[in-house]
Amino acid sequence: MAFPTDSSWSIACDSASKEGIERLRKLKGIKAFTPTVLTDDLSQWNEFVDLGNSEFRLVKRHIPGPFVFIFPARPSLRNPFGHKRVEVGLRLPDHPVPRAVVRTLGRPVFAITASRQLAEPGWWDDAFAQEYLFEEAWELDDLTDVVLVLDPGETQPKVLTTVVDLTDGAPILVRQGLGTFLG
Repeated sequence: MAFPTDSSWSIACDSASKEGIERLRKLKGIKAFTPTVLTDDLSQWNEFVDLGNSEFRLVKRHIPGPFVFIFPARPSLRNPFGHKRVEVGLRLPDHPVPRAVVRTLGRPVFAITASRQLAEPGWWDDAFAQEYLFEEAWELDDLTDVVLVLDPGETQPKVLTTVVDLTDGAPILVRQGLGTFLG
């Protein structure tokens, strides 16, 4: 399914759906990738990572919002995405649609950013990544593996999230996007 977030459109699947995970893999066009886990509440992060006090305080200052925080995944977390090194990106968006999806399912979803790169593999340049994002729901029509689009009728900004790596404890700003990181 595709839906808007506080930064751009996302494509997501139920985190318990093998078929959904395969659809995300097919859309990405690569065998191994790391999706973002979208949640509705910070307490859901405990299923995926161990949050220390300093990480908790840092994350709490930035959520809900357009931030992805990368952590070492819990050793018990199964890895359906083909990586040997297990890390997980977690996000609690400040938009009612993805949060309602998570609440309705009763568990987090795996998500990727919806972009034109998914319709035309190889058509991606990091310097112009935001230009490849979608603004309107109808633009997602070319993505054949998306079976449902939740369209609240709003135009989305063409802005990526801010990504912060916390795998080694100290925060490292990986990508500055929407939102101000208060390290």
